[in-house]
Amino acid sequence: MKRTSLLLATGALVVPTAFVSGAVHAADESDQPPVERIVLLDPAKAAVHAAPGRARKAALEEVRAGQATLEAAAEGAGIDLGVEERFEYVVNAVSVTVPADEVADLAALPGVVDVVAPIVWAAPEPATELDPAVLEMALAKAARTSKDDVTVTDLTGVPQAHRAGHTGEGVEIGIIDSGLAYDHPAFAGRYLGGYDFAMGDADPYDDITGGAAGHGTHVAGIALGDDENMTGVAPEAKVRAYRVFGSGGSGATDQVVLAALEQAAKDGVDVVNMSLGDPTQRSTGAVALAVNALSDSGVPVVVSNGNGWAGPFSSSAPGVAEKAISVGSVYTESMPWMAFTLNDGSGDPIPFQIGNRNANAPSSGTFEVVEVTTGCQPLAPGSLEGKVALFALQYGSFTCRGMDQARVVRAAGAVAGLHYNPRGAEGSFTTSVCCGAAIDMPIALLRPRDAARISAAETPEITWGAYYTEARTASQAGMMSGGSSWGPGAEMEFKPDVAAPGEYVFSTVPPAMGYYSQLAGTSMAAPHVTGLVALLLQADPTLTPEQIREVLGNTATPMDFTGDPGRGKQPTAQQGAGRVDAVRALAVVSRGAPTASPSRLAFGDLEGRQGVRRIEVRNDGDGAVTYAVSHQAAVSAEPPYTNSWVPDDAASAVSFSRSTVTVPAHEVASVTVQVREPGTVPPGTLLGGWVVLTPTTAGHQTIRVPYQALAGDRDAVSAINPTLTAINTKMDNPSLRPTYSFNKSVPVTLDYSDTLSTNNTAYLLVSHGFPLLERYRMQVVDAGGNVVATPMDQRWAFRISGAGTGYQMLTWAGKDDNGDPVAAGTYRLRLVFEKALGDADGAPRTETWTSPDITLVR
Repeated sequence: MKRTSLLLATGALVVPTAFVSGAVHAADESDQPPVERIVLLDPAKAAVHAAPGRARKAALEEVRAGQATLEAAAEGAGIDLGVEERFEYVVNAVSVTVPADEVADLAALPGVVDVVAPIVWAAPEPATELDPAVLEMALAKAARTSKDDVTVTDLTGVPQAHRAGHTGEGVEIGIIDSGLAYDHPAFAGRYLGGYDFAMGDADPYDDITGGAAGHGTHVAGIALGDDENMTGVAPEAKVRAYRVFGSGGSGATDQVVLAALEQAAKDGVDVVNMSLGDPTQRSTGAVALAVNALSDSGVPVVVSNGNGWAGPFSSSAPGVAEKAISVGSVYTESMPWMAFTLNDGSGDPIPFQIGNRNANAPSSGTFEVVEVTTGCQPLAPGSLEGKVALFALQYGSFTCRGMDQARVVRAAGAVAGLHYNPRGAEGSFTTSVCCGAAIDMPIALLRPRDAARISAAETPEITWGAYYTEARTASQAGMMSGGSSWGPGAEMEFKPDVAAPGEYVFSTVPPAMGYYSQLAGTSMAAPHVTGLVALLLQADPTLTPEQIREVLGNTATPMDFTGDPGRGKQPTAQQGAGRVDAVRALAVVSRGAPTASPSRLAFGDLEGRQGVRRIEVRNDGDGAVTYAVSHQAAVSAEPPYTNSWVPDDAASAVSFSRSTVTVPAHEVASVTVQVREPGTVPPGTLLGGWVVLTPTTAGHQTIRVPYQALAGDRDAVSAINPTLTAINTKMDNPSLRPTYSFNKSVPVTLDYSDTLSTNNTAYLLVSHGFPLLERYRMQVVDAGGNVVATPMDQRWAFRISGAGTGYQMLTWAGKDDNGDPVAAGTYRLRLVFEKALGDADGAPRTETWTSPDITLVR
């Protein structure tokens, strides 16, 4: 069976103009409680597809008329519909409340494309704190000392791009996240405004509590920050902030995220960053469709691919949207810290963190350091004038805390403080400065061993403005992160598109959180690409989102196998086209060099047949260019679809319609690609690599087009996750148990004749690992095979195998679907897995499992 994505064949989507309408009520009230739903109407009519001006005004009127027709139709059908929000600019949709038993009637109304339940997008997880053991692996001071080289990794060539004048000037970036600390010096003069859709006001200031605290500010800093201590990828771009995550780390509803996308479109931003995602959502969801529509309107949308730690088929929505530029995460070469140097002759910089709520650290200047050991006793006025004070945390005192000491040394004239915990781990920074109001003096938090270095110096002086870096191991630096989510999408979409540095990236956080921090994940990789998109748009403002994807993919660098670089290339299912390269991408745009499209090839499952695709090479230059055509294989990935995937060196057999292709000036030439699966891999093995176009004409760059394919028939892959029992051999999967327990599957007796008996519930543990089930059911069948109950019936179920140990526990307590007791007798539980994208040509798309007997006694 040849599979392609289940994406809607439309070019438009859904985004809201968020205004409240009066509800439309049917004459007869329903007894069913109302549920929230998003009603998707004809996406092609979304106003963003019309040209600005009169055409767009007419399109808006047509959208509103269509939504009014929906309301009238619902009233005529007796549907108790409450309209909450309307989305009309980027997508044609209405957020409603409707009785649960009337949803099907609503979906059947004329003009309704789909009715979907909105989700809540989880706030980003708290940042992973840096393990002191990792800090201990410092190898040497930074070889490069400029903020451009250290705070923006040179893995992608951004410092070189800056030196060539590519800074993002004139480009507006929209950040949809937890907000922005726009008072940070890194955004001075470049914040254009925004909106807080989470709280419903015009101030999108970043959250400083909860898991998402500082996330949006850190993301924005990577994309475009710039001050004395750090530089982002596009340091002269401007920013608009759209806050969607609420205080304390609360999630964002579909409606809130859609409203933010629509506002970004109306504000006219040039590129949007979305460092958010959900691995249990499809590419046909409302937000994913909105991303497609915004891209179709000319605004590229860059999305993090997710931090799954879960192996193949773990990409998140909305990154799985066809038009999204989804980004995986690469290990940086080193972990940078702000630092100062000490005149002790060692030359080794001393790293520090900035004490929260106080002034930012300076970027230059040399100052004498005086150690203050008298706690909070007043010092003589002027005794520390123009000097830096070193002071330790005082134990056993509630009246002489860190900030109390800071105020004492400030009153004596100190210009900065160095604070440390003398009882802390040698490799750990003091975590904060407690307590009280902030002061206008920077306080650097040190490690105890560094404080000891300063104290031991004869006449210590420090010089601000250095950096300290901790090198990655050679098997990690510049390669894919183990936690970066894999593609393909659950419906065989090619994902991720590209990868970028995302592990322990130095960037901004709100001043109340210490100005700067290192965070890790695809949330940090996405804004790196967003900033690079801004550089490309500065170089050529006419670039379309698809052209940008082509340039990024064509010029990306394939990465070696993480942990074993000599083995080959990391699967394209995790790295996409590879690590972005700013210098090569800008060279293509600046020179009008040839590009290849499509930017990536998704072959789906091959089923033993030959997959065929065509690549077109476009040459806008004034001279013909000739390329040699070849194949570069990536390491293949065998099932299971967990982080216990099995690498396989067997590669696809790839052939071409021609061995060379010549593209005349201002013309297009094509080459056909044929891919066959190797005969030695199990069904479900992910294959990948690159079609490589190597120029034989001088002065041109190599072009690469990545591909993804799946060996055999995806339906032949078991729905049952084998990793669960491989890890724990004492368990079965699935496993019928008389209690909530983990062991082999056994017959169960449910005894309802004894009111004191606790044996009244059957437990079924299951871990399913198929990428996407169109329908997933647990049925109760009697001795004759008749279905007497369906306790669980789920549509569009994503795999729960995760890291390999994910499971769910289902139960049955001897009742039918109406809640009535079933008769005494023998029953079994049957799991029914209906695999998405299946058809009659290949393996059976439905897989079942039946439990041992359940004897019910009454």
